[in-house]
Amino acid sequence: MQTNLHVVVTMDVEVPTSQSHDSASGPPNAESGGRWSKAFAEVAGSFGLPVTYFVHPEVAVEQGGLYKQLEESGHCLGLHLHAWRFDNRYRCEFGGLNESQARQMLAQASDIWRTVFGVSPLYFRPGTMSANDATFRVLSDLGFRGGSLSLPGRVFPDKHAIWMGAPLDPHRAHPDFRMVDGPLDFANMPVSVDTSALIAKGGRHFHYDLRPDFTDIDHVAMVRRIVGQIVERNPRVPCINLLTHNDHDFSNQASAVTRNLLVTLKAIERAASEYGLSYQGSTLADICDAVLAHPPQENTFDPSGGRVLFNEDDRPRG
Repeated sequence: MQTNLHVVVTMDVEVPTSQSHDSASGPPNAESGGRWSKAFAEVAGSFGLPVTYFVHPEVAVEQGGLYKQLEESGHCLGLHLHAWRFDNRYRCEFGGLNESQARQMLAQASDIWRTVFGVSPLYFRPGTMSANDATFRVLSDLGFRGGSLSLPGRVFPDKHAIWMGAPLDPHRAHPDFRMVDGPLDFANMPVSVDTSALIAKGGRHFHYDLRPDFTDIDHVAMVRRIVGQIVERNPRVPCINLLTHNDHDFSNQASAVTRNLLVTLKAIERAASEYGLSYQGSTLADICDAVLAHPPQENTFDPSGGRVLFNEDDRPRG
């Protein structure tokens, strides 16, 4: 296995709830959201980690100066979209759009991005990790270089977010099937998850990930399991991808979420050292560089199909 463990911390920068919906993710107002985004960078920076911010277009328009400053300080910017927030004609997340609708929405959002930042967006994350089999193809066609779209193990049918069985490590995306490696010049960086348990709640399924928002788990133990699982898989690009949102005050040291973030980042440092890995703060841009430096992997077809999964005792009766 490579000795470098890329550690990528990401934040979804949401529209304030005052401009969308009281129950949605996001800060109560723009001023709080901006302060909390900066505070997150300060906490991450104390561990030598740049932040990858996925910014919703409306926030880019209102606070573009702040995020330009953050980018100039070494952080990475990408586009974030909740379909229903960006265009209220749609009552779905991004994966609920058909291919034509997705192209149109991304083109419109990219136009806004160019107006604010002077360049086209290169990186993307959909709200709730919602995507379908056309999404990677559309992003690649429109000039995006990479994204963080998948959360392996997540099964949220109502959000068009189904990632059970998806690749666990950074990889080139496939143009026609989101669940496998492919030949596209587009790199996908999955959110890191602990595969030791699949949680079922309210008709949904998921693996726990490293977001500090979870207040009912042992973050140190989960870090050790995730790092151990990465070492066992021995991927081309070893990477931890942690996410959160701009709806927590990371300047508040007494906050449970801030404490969880500090505990998690310290635990990643320790686990990397224990496994003999060097700890490297990276952005999504760095992960794309690492993934796209390798040619596409050849996928081999097994004509035996699913038969190898069963023996006679496993077959259904009656």
